[in-house]
Amino acid sequence: MKKLGMGIVVLSLLMACGGQQKVVQKPVKEESASPYDESFDPLSLHDDDITIQPGEHKTNSSSEKKVKKAKQTESETVLKETDGFRVQILATRSIETATMVKQQAEEQFKPYDYKVYWQFEAPFYKIRVGDVLKRTDAENIRDLAKQLGYDQAFPVRSKVKVPVQTY
Repeated sequence: MKKLGMGIVVLSLLMACGGQQKVVQKPVKEESASPYDESFDPLSLHDDDITIQPGEHKTNSSSEKKVKKAKQTESETVLKETDGFRVQILATRSIETATMVKQQAEEQFKPYDYKVYWQFEAPFYKIRVGDVLKRTDAENIRDLAKQLGYDQAFPVRSKVKVPVQTY
């Protein structure tokens, strides 16, 4: 009796697993040699308004290159990162508020040549101003920030970017 019951179970499993599968044929796409769409023709744009005349482009002589390079090095200031102070004017969880305050602060502090920084320390977006090495300088920036309406401004230790002094 046990053998008969076991045989029926095995037979039913075989019949369930051995059914025919329906095969669906997908339409055959024509394969192109390139995976890119090469049907675009740039000549169809009729973009004839740009022309380059012979002799219009000049190559810089070596003396002109030296002058340009000298001007670039004079205008580019080399900065180094060191320990210093910045003044925090805002800490908020709202990215929209932080963005608006940063833009406003950039306009307000621009005449004083103070750079405004955006820093994210979860969960707060912090807006900080200035790059100074001395706390007294940071306190002066704080006083200016309070005059501009940032009542909660305070100095914080931070990594700052200052010009490298060559002696």
